[in-house]
Amino acid sequence: FGPAIGGILSKFGTHTPFFFVSGLALINAILLYFILPESRKFNDNAKVENRTGRFAELFDSLKDSRFGIVTLLYFLLVVAFSIMTTVFVQYTMFRFGYNAEQNGYLFTYIGILAIILQGGVFARLVEKFGEIWLVVVGSFLLVGSFFAVPFVGPETGGLTALLIGIAFFSIGNSLSSPALTSIASKEAHDEAQGKVLGILQSAASLARAIGPALSAFLLYSATAPDNISDYTLYLTFWTASAIMLVAFLMAIYFAKTEKRQTLA
Repeated sequence: FGPAIGGILSKFGTHTPFFFVSGLALINAILLYFILPESRKFNDNAKVENRTGRFAELFDSLKDSRFGIVTLLYFLLVVAFSIMTTVFVQYTMFRFGYNAEQNGYLFTYIGILAIILQGGVFARLVEKFGEIWLVVVGSFLLVGSFFAVPFVGPETGGLTALLIGIAFFSIGNSLSSPALTSIASKEAHDEAQGKVLGILQSAASLARAIGPALSAFLLYSATAPDNISDYTLYLTFWTASAIMLVAFLMAIYFAKTEKRQTLA
């Protein structure tokens, strides 16, 4: 809901979202200090574990083929989705003339759909189909929606088509992201849960740096150094779609490998 809140609050001035985020960070720090307990217990005889940096652990994790595939899938998903979130506001401003507040409402719609799916439907789907097939389906939905949405405009589908397209954004991400996190957590024993989830977050952090940078490079390419064009919008969305196509193919390979190992 971050982009949604930021967009809606922008109608009170461009400074308002920054003040709001600063207040949230302060409240978060206070709650962490006074409420959140330390998860690890230390004593004088405890052995201090020598650890490498988080990103070193990230690249080291790729040596484990199964966990490496999960990590790479998560990385590709976040890269593609961050490209979309970066270009989306530029796209709606260019095609529909929407401002930051109106985009905030669109992101609210995406967030509500995600809450409904992850809160009430996801667990049932996992029980019926398994996590990896949810990754396959979610990746496929993102491939199609990232490819199709840039065709939508006021004269080509209008707001209705836009809402349908971004619904698939939300559904695809809401299936893939928690499913990958669940698979990763099942890969590790209890003492390694924090490390595994930390590695995934490192992959996501790296992806969130690469995605927006790549999106900006594609949007303001040599063909449109000062202005966004239809060409650069297509190029940026289709790059995200191509990345998710790679993730989709990897997810199918992973699912088939898991099935063969189960039957063996």
